[in-house]
Amino acid sequence: MPFRFCLLALVTMTWLSGCGGGGKPEALLPAETFTWCPQAITFAPPPKRWYRQGDNGGGTLGVRFILTNGGGQCISVAGYTSFVERGRKEKITRLLARRDSLNEQQFMREVSLLRARTDDPLSDREAQVAASINDALDQVPAHHYAGQPGFVLADLEAALRVASSYQLTLEEILPRIRLHPERMHEPERWRLGYQRDTVLAGHPAFAADDTLITDERPLLYHQVFWVVNGCAFNAIYQGTPENLPTFQRVVDSITFPEAPGAPR
Repeated sequence: MPFRFCLLALVTMTWLSGCGGGGKPEALLPAETFTWCPQAITFAPPPKRWYRQGDNGGGTLGVRFILTNGGGQCISVAGYTSFVERGRKEKITRLLARRDSLNEQQFMREVSLLRARTDDPLSDREAQVAASINDALDQVPAHHYAGQPGFVLADLEAALRVASSYQLTLEEILPRIRLHPERMHEPERWRLGYQRDTVLAGHPAFAADDTLITDERPLLYHQVFWVVNGCAFNAIYQGTPENLPTFQRVVDSITFPEAPGAPR
């Protein structure tokens, strides 16, 4: 326990100091916009001594910046593409726009692929929406084979209305994406720390300041999560206290450009 509270105090002082030592911090690289999800994210990458790699795992797509000779220190930002793939609004919209160009076999196959997942719902709300979407889609084959194209259109539009009524929330997915030591490969190496609801980049967020115990030294493990316009994102820092301000400045640079048609 003393180690945990001493480390938390050190982290807090470093975070508040902004640059750790009083010298001028290294400039971040020019801001870039990434479109991993329908909602874009813009941020300024860390200095060049943090070399970049693509990051594609755990249902996310993003970028990781690894500190040269940093002994495993890294900063990453990513979008949760796995949650985007669960959505049905865009898929139904696309089928409505092209249904007249498909033959019967193609159309029925496309309809079958529209069915929403019901095996592993994120919440009761998502489960109810998925069931309603599928109920509407289940009417399509009978109306199609009965030669009732107006009813087919009505079925697809009903499914679209239901799909459009649902938008992912941070509360729904947080139990899945936050750190759970018991789910990690070596649970004994993880120490949970200070976790809180906050506002970052102008949007509600959840932040956690945890610790990873490595063979060489303890490393801070900070995570920030957002859901913006139904799209989920994270920013993660793994490293020593002296490089924490670089992560803070990257997070401070994050913006979420308004997507066309996004709700205000």
